[in-house]
Amino acid sequence: MKKLAVLSIFAMIVLNSCGTAAFTCRQQLLVYSDESVSALSDESYAEFLKTAVISGDKQHTEMVRSVGEKMVAALTSYLVGIGQQDYLGGLDWEFRLVKDPSVNAFCLPNGKIVLFEGILQFANNPNHLAIVIGHEMGHAVARHGNERMSQQALLQSAGQIATQVFSQTKYGQNTQTVELFAQAFAFGSNVGVVLPFSRKHEYEADRIGLYIMALAGYDIYQTPLFWEKMMGDQKSSSFDFLSTHPSDVKRIAAISESLDEAAKYYRDPEFK
Repeated sequence: MKKLAVLSIFAMIVLNSCGTAAFTCRQQLLVYSDESVSALSDESYAEFLKTAVISGDKQHTEMVRSVGEKMVAALTSYLVGIGQQDYLGGLDWEFRLVKDPSVNAFCLPNGKIVLFEGILQFANNPNHLAIVIGHEMGHAVARHGNERMSQQALLQSAGQIATQVFSQTKYGQNTQTVELFAQAFAFGSNVGVVLPFSRKHEYEADRIGLYIMALAGYDIYQTPLFWEKMMGDQKSSSFDFLSTHPSDVKRIAAISESLDEAAKYYRDPEFK
């Protein structure tokens, strides 16, 4: 009876934690509130800024800020205009350029976006910056951080319940067998759930990023060329089974297929 009650509560949590991703309307499992995720993000951002060196490159810092604010204004106007401003909950946008040679950028779930100076060798104009910033904004507005945290919490709970149930079967009388089961569950959930969702999030962020670019009037058709330039001659293998990111070839193909759909978000005929 106790196990049944635990499983029932677990099922209720899952059923009552459903949401949808902005733009794509994909069904999501969101256990945490926007406020709690934002609070955790604020703490992480504050910790990051303690050791980060803010870029002294005024020209590029201003370009990052300008592009970011233009995209935020366009996104906000669009979502408010269609009555979907709830997707902006917990987001307090901010754009930082830090002195670091890494070719990287990230966005916390609260909308704090950080670009590393190293990425400027590829994103050295407003259109290309918009590609990077749009992708990061896509992660935030689609609540990918909340979704990943929710997945991890529920998988951990499911693993504990499954191991407990297995340990009480005739196969679970041996401690070593129970440990092997727990390890197999952890590996299976990682490969079967976590990694595919990570790749799905990357594809979705790319797609939403194109929509936001179009809303802000940037040239979405430069995006495949930008990624080709980023990858250079070092394209990763098409084997992406054990990767959190899609292979480069698949990613560029998916972006190319999304361009015509994204073009529908242009507000000014001049940009179509």
